[in-house]
Amino acid sequence: MNDDLLHAYLQHHWAGSSAGAAMFARVGRSHSDPDVAARVRRLSKEINEDRESLRQIILATGATPSLIATATGRALEFAGRFKPNGRVVRRSPLSDLLEVEALRDAVFGKRGGWQLLREVCGDDVRLDRQQLDELIRRADDQLARLEDLHLRVARAVVGA
Repeated sequence: MNDDLLHAYLQHHWAGSSAGAAMFARVGRSHSDPDVAARVRRLSKEINEDRESLRQIILATGATPSLIATATGRALEFAGRFKPNGRVVRRSPLSDLLEVEALRDAVFGKRGGWQLLREVCGDDVRLDRQQLDELIRRADDQLARLEDLHLRVARAVVGA
C-alpha cells in the first residue's frame, strides 16, 4: 500500500477511534444497568489503549493523527445519539440495546483495520506484526465480551 493510501486509511480509522472512544465513555456513564456500565467502562480503558496504539502506528508511518478526523469522529458519535427509538425527550430502554450493538460494531471495525494492516502491510518494517497480532487477539476478546453483554441487554430489553 502506498503511503498516501496508508495514511488516508489510518486517518479514517483515527476518526472511527475518536467516535468509538467517545461512545464507550458515554455508554459507560449512561447505561441503565450498573453492571453493564461498569463492564463498558473497563472496555473503554482498553479502547483508549488501542487508540494510543493506533496513534503510535500513525506516527511510525510518518503521518500525524488528524485533528479534523478527531473532530469528525466525535461529531458523528454525537449525531449517532439521535436515533429513532420511540422516545423524543426521555431515554428509551431500546437505547441500551442499540448502544451495545454500536459498541460491538465499532470494535468489529477496529479489528478489520488491524487485520488489513497485518495482511496488506505485513512486510512494512514500520509496522510490528506481533503488535498487530496482539491487537487482533485483543479485539476478538473485546468482541466476545460485548457479545455476552449484547445478549444480556437484549434479554432485559426485549425479553427472552
